[in-house]
Amino acid sequence: MEIFGQNPGRKIVFYFAAAIFIGGIILSLPICGNGKSIGLINALFTSTSAICVTGLTVVNTATDFSILGQIVILIMIQIGGLGVMTLATGLFWSLGSQIPLNDRLGLGQAYSTGRLMFKSLLRAVITITLSIELISAILLFAQFVDDMPIGRAIYASVFHAVSAFCNAGFSIFPGSLERYRTDIPVIAIMAATIIVGGMGFALLREIIAKFIKYRRRALTLHTKLCLLGTAILLTSGTLFYLFLESKGAFAGMGLAEKIANAFFQSVTPRTAGFNTVPQPDFSDSSLLFTTILMFIGVCPGSTGGGIKITSMAVIFMLIYSRLRGKTSVNAFRRSFNTESIVKAISLFMLAVIVITAATMILVIVESSSVSHAESGGWMMECLFEVVSAFGTVGLSLGITPELSGISKMVIILCMFIGRVGLLTLAYGIARSPYRGEVTYSDEPVMIG
Repeated sequence: MEIFGQNPGRKIVFYFAAAIFIGGIILSLPICGNGKSIGLINALFTSTSAICVTGLTVVNTATDFSILGQIVILIMIQIGGLGVMTLATGLFWSLGSQIPLNDRLGLGQAYSTGRLMFKSLLRAVITITLSIELISAILLFAQFVDDMPIGRAIYASVFHAVSAFCNAGFSIFPGSLERYRTDIPVIAIMAATIIVGGMGFALLREIIAKFIKYRRRALTLHTKLCLLGTAILLTSGTLFYLFLESKGAFAGMGLAEKIANAFFQSVTPRTAGFNTVPQPDFSDSSLLFTTILMFIGVCPGSTGGGIKITSMAVIFMLIYSRLRGKTSVNAFRRSFNTESIVKAISLFMLAVIVITAATMILVIVESSSVSHAESGGWMMECLFEVVSAFGTVGLSLGITPELSGISKMVIILCMFIGRVGLLTLAYGIARSPYRGEVTYSDEPVMIG
């Protein structure tokens, strides 16, 4: 289309917006809502949450949607996880159409890779996704079949495997996974599927080539940062929750169950959205730590959101280098280029601005005339909800169904921005570089 011009970012934005609108119309039909419509706003909210693989819900997925409605949600989760642009481009390719260079650039941009090996990348994405979801579904079925009829167990296994790998957080069980808080195998399978889904397709492809196909090529700096960052966040999160919640949210559990639930709680804020323990049962300290994990998110090019592990790694290494008096920013005997540093800082600042603005709107709209003493921690609940939406996580303190229409639209926008990506959105709406731009001499400014 001519409206996209030479900007692949605009196509990504358009494809996601179109899929959300179409999905919202379908979900608003009475046949998807157990004989009655859930309303257009609620349908658009659910469609956005599914396409953006978030998991926030204003209606109960298990009870307020028919089987058809749940299947529609599952399809939208899969579309959102793979990436709307990936599926659209793959469809054109399968029909024999010539894929324009801009679309190849857009696909590479969506998965954080500059390579133009479009067909091999597309095959890898689809193959990896379906393979991992199939393995996860089989393992879950072996656990679910003891609790429910075979047909229901198959459906539940497929639904939760897709939702977990896509980091969507939707569940057809009332209370998410709370019924399995003492079932360590289910917790382990879901956690592993979520972690793999949050690694990113480029990283998974590199790991497969390195350790399965035994190629001697060294791991890239991107992969090393993602693996180390993931290990640090999961380990620190598990220890943090285990220490703070042993006599709190995890009270009454055995040691093994406490460790399993602490580990899962460190996994799920990294854009998954499932919970084995209700989030309001956690202390404020744990909720604040959960908010930080949701803000950071997972790896670039994955099904998850947040500002991404690599962005935080670059910022931390920049601070560390400056404190040591170094001008270059290094990790694993490699230096970060200026563009990566600028992108990381820009993304961090844009995310803070979006989250602050959205939280402010929610607080004003929902409780502008209520004193702090009477609010009962409402600002924390709004911040938690906004960060969860922006990070496409799906965890909530229970306020989602109570939000007004304006607040729901704000959360919808946060989910959309979080899934499309702040930089992709910025590049999509930005004007082309001005060729006749005048540059001036620099002058130092006092900072700090």
